[in-house]
Amino acid sequence: MYNSEHREDDLLQRIAAGDEAAFAGLFHTYHNRLGGFVLGWTKSAALAEEIVQDVFMKIWTQRERLSEIKQIDSYLYILARNEAFNCLRQAARERVRRETWEHEQDAAPAAEENDYTPLIEQAVAKLPTQQKKVYLLKQHHRMAYAEISRHMQISPETARKHLSAALRSITLYVRTHLHHIIILLLTKFF
Repeated sequence: MYNSEHREDDLLQRIAAGDEAAFAGLFHTYHNRLGGFVLGWTKSAALAEEIVQDVFMKIWTQRERLSEIKQIDSYLYILARNEAFNCLRQAARERVRRETWEHEQDAAPAAEENDYTPLIEQAVAKLPTQQKKVYLLKQHHRMAYAEISRHMQISPETARKHLSAALRSITLYVRTHLHHIIILLLTKFF
């Protein structure tokens, strides 16, 4: 027991000092185990892989704190569980936001939708390339995330994140430029 604890402490000290080979060893030891653990929560191999990558990214970027860790395996599983829960909560929030937005789009009168169209098009034009591609594939071509994933060679979760970011940017843009629409509507009535 002492020997394995001593080796684990030594490994963590080496990683904390920036030893990339020690970090690679830790990664290879736990990558598949954590992936299987996270897969049980997410039911998505692509999402599980992304979460495990995020966990190891956190380990590396916060490696100076590793000297405080007593049991790395427990620490990794707790990090992975928390990251999975955060990701699932975020996905649920995004799904609700997207469904609300889609419902509002479906419920909006056609004339009002036409008034917003130029503003939305301006917002879409300002999006970063990946976000714009995902938005257009999802909204205009009605592709599912799996189709977008294959088409763009990204994970479905990355496609979701791009769409969520795009929708936030578009909403913010429309809200900040809404006065143009109000003026347009007022000129129609007066």
